[in-house]
Amino acid sequence: MMTRPPLSSFVALLAGTAMAFCVPRAFGAPPAPVASSASSATGQVTGRLATDLGSAAKDAVVFFAPLRSDEPAPRGAELGSKLAAILAGALGPGASARPEAVPLSTAQALARGAKSLVYLQLEITRGQLRATADLYRATRNVWDRARQPVPAPAAHAFAAARIDGEVRSYLAPVPLLAGHIDRVTTEDRDVLALACGDIDDDGNLEIVTLGRRRATIGRAQAGRFVPLKIASMRDLSGIAPSPLREPLGGLAIVPARGPRPAHIDLGITDRARGARMDGDLRVLGSIIGVPFTTPAGDACVKFQGSTLLAEIAKCADSDPAIDPTDIETPLDAAANATFVTADGAVHGIAATRDPRTADLKLRSGAETVTVAHAGTQIAVADLDQDGSPEIISTLDVPAQPASLPQAGKVGDLDALVITTWQLGTGLHEKSRTPVPAGIRAVAACPPEGGRGPAPVVIATPGELWIIR
Repeated sequence: MMTRPPLSSFVALLAGTAMAFCVPRAFGAPPAPVASSASSATGQVTGRLATDLGSAAKDAVVFFAPLRSDEPAPRGAELGSKLAAILAGALGPGASARPEAVPLSTAQALARGAKSLVYLQLEITRGQLRATADLYRATRNVWDRARQPVPAPAAHAFAAARIDGEVRSYLAPVPLLAGHIDRVTTEDRDVLALACGDIDDDGNLEIVTLGRRRATIGRAQAGRFVPLKIASMRDLSGIAPSPLREPLGGLAIVPARGPRPAHIDLGITDRARGARMDGDLRVLGSIIGVPFTTPAGDACVKFQGSTLLAEIAKCADSDPAIDPTDIETPLDAAANATFVTADGAVHGIAATRDPRTADLKLRSGAETVTVAHAGTQIAVADLDQDGSPEIISTLDVPAQPASLPQAGKVGDLDALVITTWQLGTGLHEKSRTPVPAGIRAVAACPPEGGRGPAPVVIATPGELWIIR
């Protein structure tokens, strides 16, 4: 349930003991266009570099160094050339780019007829695209270069973004079916919602859990989930005047936007109010409703006695206004996300489950498909960053008790199903992992880098499974 940078704002999920309910911004019509702030990794990086370099680089020639990468990059030179060209375009009509990778000394020699040069250095590390750009005044002749062989840059800029489908197309493909599962025990048997991301920006992923008693941020260590930060739900709010019979909870990790700092919104129908918290689970304020992520941030669901009767509103009075929404009912689970294709285009995807038929309906633009007999725990993410999103779903089976009865039927057991939606060609089931105790919540993590897919985390009674 979370995207980064700098905090991941992936798929929002409202999860209950036997059901989940998450409402995207609009159903009943095609999803709203992806927010204008949404951009590919290359767009985010070059836009930030151009802003930080400023007008001094408007007539510069952009050169780039050979790509450094912690994973195979067979088309690394092409990626560098593309980023140099995009950066030159962002700097203005007077800027240009060279298509080949060169060392800085060569760039200085080639740029002697220009006013200035920008030297771009790219790195792929731990699932991120990182870029450094330095602005140099051009040296006019060999004597200038001899007097100052290593000139100091006149301006410096840095930017980073998570790898997406466009960047991945220049790297070695990631196998989706790695199949490694780490099972870690947890004290919380009542997890209602999960989120996953690099909360403290230290390069390591943390897991956020939300239960009826507490919310935690922690990590898997030596076979156990170790909470690093804990917040008691009792301390955050009083009991709701009319709680739902089956509690629903939601988490939204919202990245920083302008003057608004990054924060975590959480809410549960057991409580009268939710909370807005920082990365240490310190309270920043209260929210009303159960939050879910959107491409532009988050919003909240306010229930009116039933999961079938809900309204969407901004979570706090100080939040930016959101568009009015019409909710198609009945609806008991949904998720939304964005993904980037190899051409750099950003697409939105929305998923909603009809409780009458257990059909999970998927929509991206004008295309729609259906996953039949889906359960109520769902998420959407491009796990292998190939430009085609994965639908992460459970099965339409009765909720399992904490300990599986000896006479339980195999056909009644839950499972985690990962299905790829290739736009234009339909759905392709990739894996099905049995989970006998039942799945209470699910979340997709950001890519960790290397050759594996992005992790998926599921909550079962007393355990978290981290599937890579």
